[in-house]
Amino acid sequence: MNLQELKNKMPKIFEKVKKDVKKVYGRHRAGLSLGIVEMGMYRGGFIGGMHFHPGTDIVMNKTPLEIILKEQPYEIVWAYTYHILLHEYIHSLGVMDEQQCRVITLKISEEIFKEADHPTISLARNGIGTYFPNLHLIYAPPDLQHEKIPIEYIYNFDRESYDYYS
Repeated sequence: MNLQELKNKMPKIFEKVKKDVKKVYGRHRAGLSLGIVEMGMYRGGFIGGMHFHPGTDIVMNKTPLEIILKEQPYEIVWAYTYHILLHEYIHSLGVMDEQQCRVITLKISEEIFKEADHPTISLARNGIGTYFPNLHLIYAPPDLQHEKIPIEYIYNFDRESYDYYS
C-alpha cells in the first residue's frame, strides 16, 4: 500500500472512529477536515497528528505515515491511522488535556478491540512510537508554524458533514 491508497481509506477509518466514540464516550462532532502535512521527526520522537482548537482541522504528520507504510503490514498501518484519528477526534470534542485525552483514547480502544494485544490498544497504551523500532531519523522542517504549513486536504473526509448538501 502507498500513501495515496491510505488517503483514500482514511474517510472510512474516520467513520469507524466517530461511530466508536459515540458508542463508548457518547459524544459526536461533524464538520472536521483532515490534512496531511510535513511536520518532520525530531530526536527521539515525532508528532503523529494535531487538532487546532477550536478549529475544524485535524492534521497527520506525513513522515511517520510514509515510514510505517514501508515498514509495517496493513493491519499496523490501519491501527496507527485509526489511533491518530481517534486521539485527535477526542481533542476536537473539547478534551484539551493531553493526559486525559490519552486515557479516553485507551478506554475507547480497549472497549472496541477487546484483545489486549490488538495493535490499536498497543498504540494507545505504549505510544505512537510502538511500531517504529529503528527510528534513527532526525529531521524537522524549518520554521514549523501552523500558519505556514502547507496542508494537503483529504476530500470527503467527514462524509456526514456533506450529507446536508445532497
